[in-house]
Amino acid sequence: MVRKQSPYEDVQKQSRQHDPYKIIEPTPKKYLEGSAYEVIYNHLSYKHEVLDKFIETNTAVFWIKKDDIFSVATTLRHLGYECLSEMSAIDLCAKKGHFELFYQFVGFSDSCKNRRRVRVKCILLPNESVDSLSFLYRSANWSEREAYDLLGIVFDKHPYLKRLIMPHDWVGHPLLRSYPLKGDEFAQWYEVDKIFGKEYREVVGKEQRDSARVDEKDTFNFAKIGYEQGKGEELKETEEKHAFKKIPFVKDLHKIAPTILKKRL
Repeated sequence: MVRKQSPYEDVQKQSRQHDPYKIIEPTPKKYLEGSAYEVIYNHLSYKHEVLDKFIETNTAVFWIKKDDIFSVATTLRHLGYECLSEMSAIDLCAKKGHFELFYQFVGFSDSCKNRRRVRVKCILLPNESVDSLSFLYRSANWSEREAYDLLGIVFDKHPYLKRLIMPHDWVGHPLLRSYPLKGDEFAQWYEVDKIFGKEYREVVGKEQRDSARVDEKDTFNFAKIGYEQGKGEELKETEEKHAFKKIPFVKDLHKIAPTILKKRL
């Protein structure tokens, strides 16, 4: 019986290597009450439901509902956080069944002294969308396009939600853990189909997408620098190729009269 693969299964987990004896300590979290960030929490909790709050690496972290993203971002902008320095998501669909969407806000005005950075997080299901912040922060335009391109997250009311990195006709989203590291069947034939056409698949062959592959017979692409030879030829090292060892040592870099030493000091 063939097991049916889940659309969000983590197919890349076998390729990641880690030390089984190394225990990574979680980043310490501090209470937000009594800190400079408490006033930010008071403003946000007045109109929105804050699911969780704490301070991590000198940054206030607020967990909210995904429907409150635009309203919370508007409040933060009025409080002096005029810069959206980062925005992306973490694919936890295989492990927890959702994305972890996060926004990093920075305030540079004097009113944000001692509370410069605020991070807002929310949970987003694979089939859900979220409001775009491109009308509040110009940097969100490209960040949201990147998340759409590589993770497949849809941002409502985005002015131009198109792929940013991958070609417009690409199939799939490469940063999903369900996306194979070497690409799917479409990716292996993409350049051949695009340049020559599908009828040339048998003539050209599928694209080599293994980044760790080394061809010992290819003495041109896999040769040492300065030792390139034609493909298939036997690699021979001659004395002429070691001529760089006879270059004299230069003490300084004066263009007119450089000082040349006979031996290393």
